[in-house]
Amino acid sequence: MHIDSFFACSNSTEEECDCAIFGIPYDQTQSFKPGSRFAPTAIREASWNFEDFSLFFKKGIDVGVCDFGNVCVDGKFEDVVIEAKEMVKKLRGKKIVMIGGEHTVSYALSKHLEKSCFVVFDAHFDMRNEFDGSIYNHACTVRRIMEKHEVVLVGVRSCTKEELEFAESEGVEYFTSFECLKNWEGVIKKLEKILPDSFYVSVDVDAFDPAYAPGVSTPEPFGLKPLQFLQFLENFRGKIEGMDVVEVIPDSEKITPSLAAKLIIEFLCSL
Repeated sequence: MHIDSFFACSNSTEEECDCAIFGIPYDQTQSFKPGSRFAPTAIREASWNFEDFSLFFKKGIDVGVCDFGNVCVDGKFEDVVIEAKEMVKKLRGKKIVMIGGEHTVSYALSKHLEKSCFVVFDAHFDMRNEFDGSIYNHACTVRRIMEKHEVVLVGVRSCTKEELEFAESEGVEYFTSFECLKNWEGVIKKLEKILPDSFYVSVDVDAFDPAYAPGVSTPEPFGLKPLQFLQFLENFRGKIEGMDVVEVIPDSEKITPSLAAKLIIEFLCSL
């Protein structure tokens, strides 16, 4: 089987593509298991294992896809933010699929997107104002995104008391993994009522249970099932303007990069 350095289903040129894939291999603040800087490469490699046809959606990829490579992550986080800005300017008018990297790269991207709603799949609230002496820490990502965008959290099951109080004081809509596992259909109906006609999706892979995604920086038991994400894609087809997949730590069995690659392929097939 042929394996190359770009995402397997790239089928178009930079100029003509409808959807752009790129990586931000940055992991300077990960506080438990580091290594997500290796994820864009591992996810691209895993993508070659899959068909570019979805049995779930019963269709292939009907849009032009191009892998634009990685954003430069040399220097400070502020430099990464500037590099992300240049990439977003280059991709104006295209759907975006960004591969992280730790979750702070979602914030780096969000700063340069039009004001929107972010649906964040995550095990954690990520609403600390600072952590380990920095406001640009993976544990602060959602707090920073909220400075520009509306945020809805899905799959959360870990936070501090202060984070919960902050979320509720700000009126943030959140759906715990416990609620999602008990009544996913009910959660979908609630999301239908609150989500706008166009929104962005940020997937911290630790939203899924460690049984499905063991290779993440901060694994948390009692997580979502990947099938629930497919059902989310099915229900909101045509409304998702872009997505990112972050916080994968490549594991020896390639389980988690494979899940991440499959999520991206299914998203592309859903378009």
